[in-house]
Amino acid sequence: MNEQEQRRRQRAYQIWEDEGRPEGQHLDHWARAEDQHEATEEQAAEVTEANRTAKKQFNDGDTTKESAMDIRPPSMTSAD
Repeated sequence: MNEQEQRRRQRAYQIWEDEGRPEGQHLDHWARAEDQHEATEEQAAEVTEANRTAKKQFNDGDTTKESAMDIRPPSMTSAD
């Protein structure tokens, strides 16, 4: 089992526990853990791209483009 799958398993387990350990909802808990993981991965990719854009602008020394203050990373909300 790789690290990502382990994190998904832990998240699904946490969802199950948070809901009072209901029986027969494991597929729903797994799907929600998957969705949350994917959302987190997308947010991380957006932040990485914003950082690359800012770095390129600073390294190019181009002052006609947006400043780093104008570049906003995506909303940083918790997947939990």
